[in-house]
Amino acid sequence: MSRSPAQVPDRLRIHLFRHGHLENSEKSLINGSTDVKLSEKGRRQMGFWGNHLRDLPASFFVSSTLSRTQESLSLVKSGRQGEVLALESLSERRFGSWEGLTREEIAGRDPEGYKRWLEVDPSFAPDGGESLLGFSERVLLGFDEVIQKAGFGKEIMMVCHSGTNRVLILHVLGLPIHSYFRFSQEHAAHNIIDLYKDHPPCLMVMNQTPESIQGNGNV
Repeated sequence: MSRSPAQVPDRLRIHLFRHGHLENSEKSLINGSTDVKLSEKGRRQMGFWGNHLRDLPASFFVSSTLSRTQESLSLVKSGRQGEVLALESLSERRFGSWEGLTREEIAGRDPEGYKRWLEVDPSFAPDGGESLLGFSERVLLGFDEVIQKAGFGKEIMMVCHSGTNRVLILHVLGLPIHSYFRFSQEHAAHNIIDLYKDHPPCLMVMNQTPESIQGNGNV
């Protein structure tokens, strides 16, 4: 992992996490905006990061308004003091009538919509949900708010969602939205993004998991 012993005045280092494993993760459901709690495994995953990064000098903390990110953040934050910001704009994409269904159920009920989703059609929105384009615009507005409120010269922790993180990473790398499914964000994934005042951002670490550090599938 890339670390800096000192804070850099013109840099904002963002430790971006995906929330931990959920109570229904084994069912492979589309959760979207549905509020689902962490499982015991998820709590262990995020608690691992709280201990592993215990010396990180973070003083600003961000989550979405969904409980799975807020509980994850509390475990990663691990007693640190600082401002905590919860933004609805950073919540997962709203999937409307698809929420609570498996991919197989969606493909059976809405085959055309499922096809457009897999093809990363940015204008497609499930019934009652939002399009990838609308979702991306919402997330990036939230990201701008985080940057403005956090400021440079510090390290911060953010806990968001798979979809939210994908949008942010694509934005940082300058990649098109059609690359949305070209990389993964596992449960409890840790990413490091360096933002600078005067030159392009840099993705330092992506999709690092507790399991990858411990060298086994159990946390």
